[in-house]
Amino acid sequence: MEREVRERYERMETLLRAGIERGNQMHAQFNERMDRAEKRAQKRLELADKRMERSEQRLELADKRLERAEQRMEIADERMERSELRMEIFDRKLEAMRKLVEAGMKIVTRMGQRQHAMEEAIRDLAKSQKAFLDSLRKGGNGSRHAG
Repeated sequence: MEREVRERYERMETLLRAGIERGNQMHAQFNERMDRAEKRAQKRLELADKRMERSEQRLELADKRLERAEQRMEIADERMERSELRMEIFDRKLEAMRKLVEAGMKIVTRMGQRQHAMEEAIRDLAKSQKAFLDSLRKGGNGSRHAG
């Protein structure tokens, strides 16, 4: 019986060694698969890091462009305010000029009316002067007899 136990023990030992060997092989295969998976994951992680860096760089560039655009907008707003101030000054000057032109037109109109009245007075005066001179030429002091 000892021989049967021994054979049985040897078979069990052989089976155990085969199981252990199979377990070791499976463990080695598992480790290889895990190593490959880790390498793939590492590559993906590196790619993701590179994409993240590029995204951050694009974001920084976008921020810089936005900042420059905001600066340009501030400059444009300042220019617009100065322009509006200049326009207000120009509008006030233009309004003053308009009032001066209107006053000048009224003065010219009144001067025209006065000149017309003066021309009539000069014509009347010229007629009176001509009549006076004609009367002096025709004769004397009014004692002349028709005759």
